[in-house]
Amino acid sequence: MPKLKKKSLPASTLLVTQSNKLVEARYTLPLGEQRLLLSMIAQIQPGDDDFKEYRISINDFAEFMGINKNHVYAECKKTTKHMLTRVLEIQEPGVLVQTNWVSSAKYVEGEGCVRLCFDPLLKPYLLQLKSNFTTCKLEMLLSFRSQYSMRIYNLLKQYEKLRERELELSLLREILGIAKSQYELYGDFRRYILLVTQKELKEKADLYFEFDEIKYGRRVGAIRFRIFARDLPQTLLCGQTSLLEETTLAKPPTAFANLNAPESPVIDELLFLVPESHQSKKTVKSAIIEYEKKQGRDYVKRNIRYSNEKAGKSYAGFLANALKNDWGHDWELEQEQVVQKPVKKKVQEIWERQGFKSQKEYDDFMYQKQMQKYEEARKQVG
Repeated sequence: MPKLKKKSLPASTLLVTQSNKLVEARYTLPLGEQRLLLSMIAQIQPGDDDFKEYRISINDFAEFMGINKNHVYAECKKTTKHMLTRVLEIQEPGVLVQTNWVSSAKYVEGEGCVRLCFDPLLKPYLLQLKSNFTTCKLEMLLSFRSQYSMRIYNLLKQYEKLRERELELSLLREILGIAKSQYELYGDFRRYILLVTQKELKEKADLYFEFDEIKYGRRVGAIRFRIFARDLPQTLLCGQTSLLEETTLAKPPTAFANLNAPESPVIDELLFLVPESHQSKKTVKSAIIEYEKKQGRDYVKRNIRYSNEKAGKSYAGFLANALKNDWGHDWELEQEQVVQKPVKKKVQEIWERQGFKSQKEYDDFMYQKQMQKYEEARKQVG
C-alpha cells in the first residue's frame, strides 16, 4: 500500500469515540477499510441523535485503500460493495448482536466523494455516548500500518488509566478476528501479532506496552499487557507536530496536577496507580515519596495495589499502614500463585478501581471530560 500523504490526513483535533462494546467486538477488517470507517466515526458529533450520510473524499478513499487514482471510481465501487458484506459481532448480556458496518454507499456525479451510512443497529455504540466509551485521536489511528496495531491500541487505550489489561488468549484472537487456522502456534501469534504491534506502538503511539505470558499448565492461556503512556517526542511525530498539542497522557492526572511535580518519574508512575479520587491528597503523595526513598519502587507498588483491593473509606490511612507494615508482601506472593491457575477471577469494575462510589459517579465524570475534549477540539478547529 502506498504511504499516506500527510496533507491528506484529517485534522489532529478529530476524535474517534466508540462504545467499549464496539471496541471489543469481533470482526475482521483490512487496514484500509478500518481507516475509512474510523474517518466516518470521527465525523459523528456528541449531540447527534441519528446517523447521517458521512462523506469521504475520493482522494482520501484512494489513499486509505491504496487504489490507483487513474481507476479510482471503479475500484471504490468494488470496495464499498465488499464493505456492505462485512459483519461484526457484539456481545451483550444474553444477546449476540450480528450486523454490518455499512448499510449503504452513494456516489454523486461531480461531488468527488462517496457517501456512506452506518447500519442502524450500531446507534447504541456510536451515538449519544455518556458512559463506557473509549476515545482515540483519528490522526494517531491512521498512522498505523497494521490492522492489529489499530485494534490492540484501542483495547489498551480502554484500560490506559489502569495501566494493565489481562486478556485470555482465545478471547484476544476472537476480538482480532484471527481464524483458528491462522497463527495456530502461539509462537507464530507472538512473533507476527504481538511483537509487530509492540514495535509499531513504541515507534509511533502515545502509549506502548510490555507483556507477560500467563500459563495454564504448560501452555500460554492469557496475556497480561502492562500499559505505559507517554508524551511523544518530536522525532516520533514524523512532521505531525499537531499531535503535541493534545498529547497529555503521560502527565499526572488533573486530580493532582496542581501539586508540585515530583522530581522522580517513578513517583509519577506510582501516583498513577492510586485511585484518581485520592491522587490529590498530600498524605498519600508524601507517604509514597517517603517509602519509595526508603524501600524502593516495587515495595511501594505492591502496597498501593494491596490498598486498592482492600482499603475501605479511609484510603489514605490504610495505605500509610500498608506501607509501614508491608501488608502487600504476602498478598503479592498469593497473587503470583493464583495467576498460575486457570481460574477466572471476577474483574473489578473500572469505577471501583478508580475510587468512585458508583458506576453513575464514574460515568458522569467521564462524560464531563469527554465534553471538554470536544469543546477544546471545536475551538481549535474554529
